[in-house]
Amino acid sequence: MVISDYINDVADPKTRRAIQAVFENLGGLITDDSIKQKSFDRDYTLEEFESSPVVSLKGTGGAPDYAMTKALAIELRTWAGTLATKLNADAGVTDVDYDAIITASDPTGTAGDENLLVFDDNIFEYHILGTQTITAPVISATGLNIGMDQTDNDGVEITQGILSNSRSAFTVGTSKSFSLKVGITIPDVSGTDDCAIGFRKAEAYQANIDDYADMAAINVISGAIKTETILNGAATTTTDTTDNFADGDSKTLEVNVSATGIVTYKVDGVAPTTTAAFTFDDGEVVVPFVYFLHATDVAGAVTLTKYECGSSDE
Repeated sequence: MVISDYINDVADPKTRRAIQAVFENLGGLITDDSIKQKSFDRDYTLEEFESSPVVSLKGTGGAPDYAMTKALAIELRTWAGTLATKLNADAGVTDVDYDAIITASDPTGTAGDENLLVFDDNIFEYHILGTQTITAPVISATGLNIGMDQTDNDGVEITQGILSNSRSAFTVGTSKSFSLKVGITIPDVSGTDDCAIGFRKAEAYQANIDDYADMAAINVISGAIKTETILNGAATTTTDTTDNFADGDSKTLEVNVSATGIVTYKVDGVAPTTTAAFTFDDGEVVVPFVYFLHATDVAGAVTLTKYECGSSDE
């Protein structure tokens, strides 16, 4: 069964979810290119960036923590007072200032801040690199524009969570083989300090991509398509594939990890001309990520056209 035939072409969200439920109850496998997964499996993600997300500051804990409830707060504010009062009583909370919740939940653009992109079916975190006045990626006619302020050394890292129990976290040696595929368009490739997709250790966000303890990624640097790997906190190993990304190109970058941790790469479905062998350690927990940083020349409105992650055939 092909995902695009049975699910993604269904415009109505309720109908789409009903079809997903049918496939899940049947225990069927949904196939799209190399990635297979039980329908609606939490480890499978497909996002084609067709609708504008709700954006919010990521919650940081506390009593109570409202930072992830912006959309709910807006809705609650419009409800009848009786229902709102009942909800407050049930939660043991009184005198809720919904306007304050809404304001506090707005995404922020200070370096190191973590925010949320909430789509119809998927939630992504994004980590601010540099200081941004444009505080969130935005939907364009072709996908998700992650260009942000388009200023030297500004950018963003996008994940599905960075903890070992996050959605799309995989454990080498325990998980089946897994893969990340990201469609991306770069207007001006000379403006990319880093434009990387791949897997890195489930750990705190780092401002510098080279500071992760473990990583395997395809990285477009000033138009050159390179692979970059890190093992156990050692220096980054960079390999020039000798393949290139031209101005305005749209390509699909892919990183595959076998069940035993062996990493391979593809660009538009084909292995790069030159690569270097790399294997994650057994037991390492890794998460998918997209990391983008402008160079002096500025890359423009870099756009994600598709994001797909899950267990794979390979």
